[in-house]
Amino acid sequence: MWCVNGRGDGLERRLEPAITAAAREAVAAAPPAAQDHLLVAWAAAYGRSPDPDKVFHEVIRAIEDIACPLVEPSKAQGGRSTLGTVIGELRNNSFTKWELLLPGHEGQPRDITHLVGMLELIWHAQVSRHGGAPKSRRQDQTEAQTVVHLAATVAHWLSSGVLRRKANP
Repeated sequence: MWCVNGRGDGLERRLEPAITAAAREAVAAAPPAAQDHLLVAWAAAYGRSPDPDKVFHEVIRAIEDIACPLVEPSKAQGGRSTLGTVIGELRNNSFTKWELLLPGHEGQPRDITHLVGMLELIWHAQVSRHGGAPKSRRQDQTEAQTVVHLAATVAHWLSSGVLRRKANP
């Protein structure tokens, strides 16, 4: 049921080895700050003391560490870029400035609609972010485990050049 975690400093719930290996590969592709957030999120999702709210907090920070400088470099340098502003920038310029390395039916790079959808899934699923709102509540464990896997995929895509600026926007 338990195994030593990737850092070697604790226990985590044992998963199918291929799933763990894929997540570790995605984490390894990320910049160091994002790696740290993803590892903390993974431990909060699968460690001996799960903390679903922490998972969401950490995965969003990990994605911001990669996406903000990539999509909004000047805003990121000034500390004004967030996951929300990244999503807005990508959504507003999805067909003119950005593309996915993954080809579509005609073999050309694909539009970024699906990536924006994944970012929105992560962002909107964090209902524990603000108190006092009607939908505000603690995240549950299934949500946390789901979002940490999605975040690992998104982090891998952002870190490995799957999202890229169009050559001639």
